[in-house]
Amino acid sequence: MKTQSLGSIRKSFAPWADPSEKPLIRFENVTKTFDGFTAVDDLSLDIYTREFFALLGASGCGKSTLLRMLAGFERPTKGRIVLDGEDLTGIPPYRRPVNMMFQSYALFPHMSVAKNIAFGLKQDGMAKSEREDRIAEVLKLVKMERFANRKPDQLSGGQQQRVALARSLAKRPKVLLLDEPLGALDKKLREETQFELTDLQYDLGMTFIMVTHDQEEAMTMADRIAVMDQGHIRQIGTPPEIYEAPSSRFVADFVGSVNIFEGKVAKKTGERVTLETPSGGVIEADNGGAAEAGSTAWYAVRPEKLIISAEPLDGPNVFSGEVWEIAYIGDMTLFHLKLDDGSILRVSMVNRARSSPLQLTWHERAWASFAPDAGLVLVR
Repeated sequence: MKTQSLGSIRKSFAPWADPSEKPLIRFENVTKTFDGFTAVDDLSLDIYTREFFALLGASGCGKSTLLRMLAGFERPTKGRIVLDGEDLTGIPPYRRPVNMMFQSYALFPHMSVAKNIAFGLKQDGMAKSEREDRIAEVLKLVKMERFANRKPDQLSGGQQQRVALARSLAKRPKVLLLDEPLGALDKKLREETQFELTDLQYDLGMTFIMVTHDQEEAMTMADRIAVMDQGHIRQIGTPPEIYEAPSSRFVADFVGSVNIFEGKVAKKTGERVTLETPSGGVIEADNGGAAEAGSTAWYAVRPEKLIISAEPLDGPNVFSGEVWEIAYIGDMTLFHLKLDDGSILRVSMVNRARSSPLQLTWHERAWASFAPDAGLVLVR
């Protein structure tokens, strides 16, 4: 029985912060080109034992190419990949201590669940009795024991996903690679499976590397996230670091919803910054970072950090506009305010009561405000 919750364990798990810790996987100045197109550009990255690592980015950013190079399906044009101290150059996929679970699951339709799982073990020459024990073990792990004799077309999408996972785990790889593993599942099942996968990864003590374009999926499951764009890593960090302390406007805009104000730094005292926006609004921010007086900077603030009011407000960090859109989505209500300069300000409000005391409707005037420490000043 666990004496500590998985949440507290993951919170304290940070081998990347220990200078004496050696990474399990190291990408060293890796470049991959296809007919003149650079999919991965001089990329270096360390991933540690027992880490659940997510490569997050839009289609074409290079994340799947990176995963396929680690699996051995593609060769780096330049650079090298090292796994547990061994240079993987020239080692074929079937001899690498990694296994990949594909987005399509790639199950053999003419084979039963048990035979799908047994296929790789049989190819490796594992004895029949040992194969049967291993099949039983992984089926129990993914809670699919009673489906051993069914064929893939007799299973739901979620069940097929579990079979693909069991097959990937059967050979006990050092690293499990997950390529958009939950993309084919409906929203509710996807949310349930996210927690099941993180629990399973901890119980097995394995290193998982996941490719996804789903920010919520990465934030829920990963210990660390690498945000990728055009073959580069724009930021690596824990989910709170990526969300609350993005290093650039690109990361702030890509991960979650955000309001970004451009302005001129009118004054900086210590970390306190006064930012004047083109619309005439003034932002007082506590975390000026690298911004310098007289320079252009941007202020990023998440919609949930703002407070919306039907009553007039004044002072810094207050913006007024017309209620342009309202979306009630159950647990929260989203407001879009159209400011006088035509820009849209997003505000989200948690619905703590069954009926909202805030009586706002379309085309009414509203005021949005935020605290000086609600957002982040960015210089790029």
